[in-house]
Amino acid sequence: MDGAPFDPAELQRILAGLTSSHDDLGVRIRTLTHTTKSGSADVRLHGHYFPFRGGKPTVEEFIELLTTKLVSFCMSRKSINAAQEKWRDLPAEKQIEKVLHLRNKAFDLFKKAQRNTNRNGEFGEVITYLLIEYVLKAPQLVAKMSLKTNRQMPIHGSDGIHVSFDPATGGLSLLWGESKCYASVTDAISEAAGSVAENLRHDKMGHELFLIEEHGDLSAFSEAAQEALMSFLNPFNENYNKRIDRSVILIAFDFKRFAAMNSLKPHEVEAAFEAALRTELDACAVRLDGHLKKHGIEHHALDVFFLPVPSVHDFRTGFQDRIGWAA
Repeated sequence: MDGAPFDPAELQRILAGLTSSHDDLGVRIRTLTHTTKSGSADVRLHGHYFPFRGGKPTVEEFIELLTTKLVSFCMSRKSINAAQEKWRDLPAEKQIEKVLHLRNKAFDLFKKAQRNTNRNGEFGEVITYLLIEYVLKAPQLVAKMSLKTNRQMPIHGSDGIHVSFDPATGGLSLLWGESKCYASVTDAISEAAGSVAENLRHDKMGHELFLIEEHGDLSAFSEAAQEALMSFLNPFNENYNKRIDRSVILIAFDFKRFAAMNSLKPHEVEAAFEAALRTELDACAVRLDGHLKKHGIEHHALDVFFLPVPSVHDFRTGFQDRIGWAA
């Protein structure tokens, strides 16, 4: 690799630093401890749920947190840092005004992008973004929201593009995130497998690589780190052979077991819910493997996040109301 000498551990440190702003997510979403595995060694399964308070899932609290993350989801780090630089010497009151303006700008950007791509104020892609950064420690490389508001820019494929690096192997992973939020978990799994297969079949990831090259936010990277990262996208560089393309899918679904929790004492609920979710995850793994095999993609690197909610419809409505989505 030409240019300045590069320490592989530097890239790992930079990437880890870019995901630290979501450390507060652990209070609002639990990670399920489980032993469920896919039949494919290339597929990793994750289970998550909202913590309970007084025996009830804290859905509204999570929606509130979700809306605070729209700025970092919709806007590039470069634009956020530039905005902060402009107001850092202003009085505290003025800084608060600027922060609110930035939040409103993100809200408007999200809503405009959703309408431009014929989506209905979808919350799933924001949760996917958060889980990739928080759980997989892979920061977003391209903030697609700003690109989706440009009708001249063809945007398809994943909802987001993230990156992670393993200094032990020297390998870089590009992660392509999207979400499937349905009342039926079976429908969500079916749609997820079909979507991944379509992206691979029509080489939509090729266009995604173009977006990284042209619109990737590398403002936090040193020149050497930028060169190293981009070498994994260059088919004429040996690092290209070390790159792994992973799809990441969020499956949000209605979970009927929430109703059964009403008969339990509040302190019994969380443990009982975890047990029910582990059983559900076992069944979901079987369904997922079947759909991956049907589409011939059982050996594609894949992370699947399962998130049960009392009602996908109500969650979507609550999120829309919070961001001022007008039907």
